[in-house]
Amino acid sequence: MWNGHPAYASRVARLPRVRAELIAEFDEPVGAGIGRVRGGGWTVHDTVGNVLLLGADLKVRERFPVPGHFRDGGRYDWDVHPGGRWAVFAGVHRTECVGADGAAVWTLDHPARLTIDADPVPSCAVFHPGGDELWVFVPVLDDDRFDDAGFGTRRLVVDLPGMTATGTQAADESWGQDVLFHPDGQRTGSSSFDGHSVDGYWWRWQDGAGSVAAAGAGHPIDVHPDGTAWLGNESWTLSINRFEATAEAEDGDSSIRSRHEYDQASFMDRELILAVPRESDSHVLLDVGTLRVSALVEYPKTFSNEKRDDIAGVGDGTWITTSRRRFTGTRLRRWRPASQP
Repeated sequence: MWNGHPAYASRVARLPRVRAELIAEFDEPVGAGIGRVRGGGWTVHDTVGNVLLLGADLKVRERFPVPGHFRDGGRYDWDVHPGGRWAVFAGVHRTECVGADGAAVWTLDHPARLTIDADPVPSCAVFHPGGDELWVFVPVLDDDRFDDAGFGTRRLVVDLPGMTATGTQAADESWGQDVLFHPDGQRTGSSSFDGHSVDGYWWRWQDGAGSVAAAGAGHPIDVHPDGTAWLGNESWTLSINRFEATAEAEDGDSSIRSRHEYDQASFMDRELILAVPRESDSHVLLDVGTLRVSALVEYPKTFSNEKRDDIAGVGDGTWITTSRRRFTGTRLRRWRPASQP
């Protein structure tokens, strides 16, 4: 039974197969989680306390030691500068930017933010795609205007390489968590939760101020390769949202939603989304226009005894996976559709 729907499982089993061909593999075990670096490249944890910057060929470009405060302090987010000069770590109480030697070059302490369920939420810090700024989204106390925990979010812009803060702006509707940059560098995607549903928002930042430029369903998790739409995820339901949709648009007019549930998804190219169904180790391809399953991904039998965890589409028809195998740890690989025989 797949996703609790035997008929669906039977139909999917009859779909065409797309054979995956291995094109690159990282030669060390890694930790869970894959990050994308604008301009090409990936970030991932190794197994000895570093965040690695990898090129498109999965070769190491730089290693950044994770500061002890974050290794010992619970959950944190991280990002790496496109040029490989710095890494930033954003935790519950502190945000810290470090060089490749691990020395801190910029640090900010801030209050812990809680969700409406009283769970601590880390701040978020991302390097601007242009490489000249670090954007930090931090919690601020505001008992009058924000969620039940009494916190709001502000954006702090840090000028690089001088490491000087140039200004702060309120991000009223944003969690400030897991912020995603649009490739144009002018918009950021985030979300808010009202206790019932997750609404995705895209903020346009101009002249030191932010305004909602687009809205839709689900937390933003990826941007279409041509930049015209974004992929949202709410409670395992995917949605395709158009950027021209406004905050006042009706859900039916602005989003296409999946009929089935997925743990992860990412644009593989302009026409297809790579997705991981719930309660299944299989990977499937979804049509961008309908979010219907169009094919199953078939990996080489050499890797059939592995548990595949994380995925990330590159946007050019290739994709990244992490896979676990007993005794050898988690491996990072890049794939493409195999050429037809």
